[in-house]
Amino acid sequence: MTASRKTVAVIGAGPVGLEAALYAARLGHDVQVYERGDVGGSVRLWGHVTLFSPWHLNRSKLGEEVLRLAGVSLAADDHFPRGQEYVEQYLEPLADSPQLRGRVHPHTRVVQIGRDGIGKSDALGGGRERHAFRLLLEGPDGERIETADVVLDCSGTYGNAPWLGNGNVPALGERAASDRIAYVLRDLTGSDRRRYEGKRVLLVGSGFSAATAIDGLLSLRDTEVVWVTREESHEPYTLIDDDPLPERARLSAFANGLAKGEDSRVTFHAGSTVDRFEPAADGLHATLRTPTGPVDVEVDEVLAHVGYVPDSSIYRELQVHECYATGGPMKLAATLLAGSSADCLAQTSAGPDVLRNPEPDFYILGAKSYGRNSHFLIRLGLDQIREVFTLIEASPELDLYAA
Repeated sequence: MTASRKTVAVIGAGPVGLEAALYAARLGHDVQVYERGDVGGSVRLWGHVTLFSPWHLNRSKLGEEVLRLAGVSLAADDHFPRGQEYVEQYLEPLADSPQLRGRVHPHTRVVQIGRDGIGKSDALGGGRERHAFRLLLEGPDGERIETADVVLDCSGTYGNAPWLGNGNVPALGERAASDRIAYVLRDLTGSDRRRYEGKRVLLVGSGFSAATAIDGLLSLRDTEVVWVTREESHEPYTLIDDDPLPERARLSAFANGLAKGEDSRVTFHAGSTVDRFEPAADGLHATLRTPTGPVDVEVDEVLAHVGYVPDSSIYRELQVHECYATGGPMKLAATLLAGSSADCLAQTSAGPDVLRNPEPDFYILGAKSYGRNSHFLIRLGLDQIREVFTLIEASPELDLYAA
C-alpha cells in the first residue's frame, strides 16, 4: 500500500505502541516493537482498576477488524473494562495477530537511540535523515544493535514517578523509606489487602489515582487515611455537569466529600507537603508542612500518587525539543498548555504538525507525548497514529481508521 517501505521501530507494546505497529504493518512497512517487559506491562500494573472510558474509546476500527478476522470475540462497545481485561482481551491478541506475530519483542529494552555516524550536535542545518537510527537493545540474549528509518516512542510514563517531597525533591528520608512507599496503584481490595487493612496510610496526591486509592482504602476494615494535597482547595476535584463518565463523576464527588470531612477515618491536609520521613517502631514517622505549621504523624504505609514524568534519557543524543514545564515535545506541549478545559473528553486532536520536532522521523506518541499533563486518553493516541503516518507517508488524506 505504501510507495516507500520503511523500517519502523516502535518503543513500547502498550495500547498506543501496538496500534501504531498495526497501522505501520497495514501500510506495508517493516515494523518491529520493543517492549522492556511483557505486552501491556504498564497496564498490568493497574490491571485491577476499571477504566473510566468504555471499550469504544480504547480500541481502533483497524484493531477490531484484525481481531474479528482472527476469530477473537470483542466485548461490547459500552462496556468499561478493567486493565487486565484490556490486556487479555485486546492487547495480547493484537500482539499475536497475523499482522504483528513475530514483530513484537518482549523483555527487550531500548537502552539508547542515536544516528549512524553523527551525534546530537551534528547536521544542525539538515540532513540528519540520511543517517539511519541506531538502537542499542538489551534482551534475553544480551545486547544488540538494530537500525530503523523511523522511530515511534510510545513507551509511556506510568511508573516513572517524581519524588513526593516539596518541589518534587525527595523528602528527607524518602529514599531510605522506599520499601514502605508505593508510587503505583496497589490492588488494595485484592492481592495487597493484607498490607493495608487495619493500617494508617499516608496518601499524597490529588489526581484520580489518589481518588481511586482512597476509595479502596476506605473499603478496608479499620484503615485510616492521612490525605495530603499540595493544592489548597477543599474541593480538589472539578465536577463536570452531566459527566458522561459515571465512575469519574462518582470518584470526584466522593473524594471532595472526604476533603470536606465527611468521613472521620480521613484526616485531610490541603496546601501541604511532606518534609521528612523517619523510621518508627512499626512504620514511619512523617513530618508534614501545613499552612498552620508542622504536623507529625505516625503511619504504617505511604501511597505516593503524585503523577508520572517522561524519561528522555533514551533519546538524549537526538535533537528533540522538549517543553521546559512538562517534558513533552514542545509544539504539542504549547498547545496543551494553552487549553483550559478540565474535561479530558473535551480535547480534540491538535493536528500532525505538533508531533514534529527537530529530529526528522522521530516521534513521541501516547501518554509520553503529554509529558506531565495527565489528560491523555487512548483515543487521542489513536488520532496521533493516524496523523503521524500522514507525515511519514506524506499523504494528508491517509486514514486507515475511516469507516
